[in-house]
Amino acid sequence: MYHYSSVRRRSVEARWAVRRRLRSARWGLLKPRTRAAWASWADDLYNRRADAIHDEVWRAQAAGEDTAMMVLPVGDPAMPFTEVAPEPVGLSESARRRRALAERVCDALVNPLPAAMWHGEADVIALHVMPARVGDDPEMLRPFSDAPGVVERGGPGALRVASGSGGVVLRVHGPSWSLVFRVTPVVDVIAVFLDASSRYGWRVEDDTDSRELIQDAVTRVVEEAARYGWGGDKYAPPVSPVA
Repeated sequence: MYHYSSVRRRSVEARWAVRRRLRSARWGLLKPRTRAAWASWADDLYNRRADAIHDEVWRAQAAGEDTAMMVLPVGDPAMPFTEVAPEPVGLSESARRRRALAERVCDALVNPLPAAMWHGEADVIALHVMPARVGDDPEMLRPFSDAPGVVERGGPGALRVASGSGGVVLRVHGPSWSLVFRVTPVVDVIAVFLDASSRYGWRVEDDTDSRELIQDAVTRVVEEAARYGWGGDKYAPPVSPVA
């Protein structure tokens, strides 16, 4: 005779408890009885759950509570630094190349082309970004130490937060460097661009010696960017267009 283990029994009980909670939730929807209605039902259910979670996080942040979720200002027109901003006056040629390449890599991470598609310089990352360790060049340490402060001070074009099929990508421009990294679905691409090597960038490999510095910089940049997102202390509600 087969007996349930205590772990399996608790797991089954937990699943039933979750199902009962979902049924009683205010955003619950009646399950469709036809296959044709299933797709729209699933979308509506997901949207209602997402709205409920978003509202819960918003209320907690507005009350000054700490939350595990941060809302990044993706494409928010109220951000003090927008995606398209005029280039600073007096940039050197190498600085212009470095900033342009960082933008191209950011675009490539946000909207990667299908693997089966071939087009000249489509794979910008493979062509222009080479693997490196932060400790190989002292200048590569500067973006990670300075980026959080640059985002905190803000300014036109200092930060770009973009989202697409490739996930959410942050791009930070400093005086002589640029930093690009993807945060969703995981932090898996971190690229550094320097004026001294403006024709190509560096993809940071697993660097044990500098791992703590890199992780701290990425976390602080995301936290500073989230201050401009919904619920952050620097959030500015979008202005409704005049009819």
